[in-house]
Amino acid sequence: MRFSPIREFILNNLTAHQKDIVKTVIRKFGLSRQAVLRHMYVLIQGGKVTAHGKTKDRYYTLKPIVQKTVTITITPELEEDTIGRKHLFPHLSGFSSNIREICEYGFMEIVNNVLSHSAGDECTLKLKITDRNVHLYVHDNGVGIFRKIKKHFDLENQHHAILELSKGRLTTNPKTHLGDGIFSIIHLFDTVQINSGGLCWKYDSSKGHQVVKSGSTKGGTSVLMNVSTSSHNTLQNVFNKYSTDSNNSLFDRAEVPVSLARFDSENLMSRSQARRLFRNLEKFYEVCIDFKGIKLIGDSFADEIFRVFQNQHPNLKIECINANVHIENLVSGVRNNGSNYSS
Repeated sequence: MRFSPIREFILNNLTAHQKDIVKTVIRKFGLSRQAVLRHMYVLIQGGKVTAHGKTKDRYYTLKPIVQKTVTITITPELEEDTIGRKHLFPHLSGFSSNIREICEYGFMEIVNNVLSHSAGDECTLKLKITDRNVHLYVHDNGVGIFRKIKKHFDLENQHHAILELSKGRLTTNPKTHLGDGIFSIIHLFDTVQINSGGLCWKYDSSKGHQVVKSGSTKGGTSVLMNVSTSSHNTLQNVFNKYSTDSNNSLFDRAEVPVSLARFDSENLMSRSQARRLFRNLEKFYEVCIDFKGIKLIGDSFADEIFRVFQNQHPNLKIECINANVHIENLVSGVRNNGSNYSS
């Protein structure tokens, strides 16, 4: 199959546009529908793409090179690296070292969580490899990750459990775990989706965090991890980004998505919301507050973080990213003239 920039675009964007890839290509290149469909036909005949459904409801997917599903009975003797060598690692041999590293790390961290924390008795593993992506899926029938964290840390709801997980350094068993596994995975893969207890926590490296109701309240936890085979990310990149040189320790820099502090569509106005956002962050050396998706915060919310909490922890470095002009001015005012903004 000869190289075509149009077909290359289709392959690179098909996963995100399964139902509207034809319209997406038309908008991008200004081609007619028939011209795009000819490119789709070439990809289908070349074994790169599969078409599903009839003309009206047709959608397309990348054709799997590897597609495997395994169900395992959880026993005390099971070890995550043994499971990986048997079911995953051999299929990664043809990929670059960083892709193997990302997939092996993500797989073993999630399976270790299942074996150590889920209290389930069965685990389902799925591997799907296409021309452009590696998809890993792990499901257990245990207590559910968000429920367990909510109960262990006496949180108000499972949504707050997701906020705590996003900060890193969170574990229900600090004697045997560091608590950085989920945090590392979130920032290694292109997209990660965790479903548990009726909530779905989605992270997209280009779009940020999102929590939605999944509609399913059945027990257990499902984790879906996707990485492009052209990704240049590495575990060392993640270590470097979220670690400082202050005390030679890993993950002493937190990046906190403010959007996860919101419950449903509520606005962030109160001191209690701010305290929830900064819960347990005193254990870090630097904290980066990400205001992506936040248009407005209240003065009490800002004052609690940038004056009260900062005064309580003067050695903690707090910075902001993705803040609009309103938030920047409010934060600047609190920092420079705290007494004028406190309430």
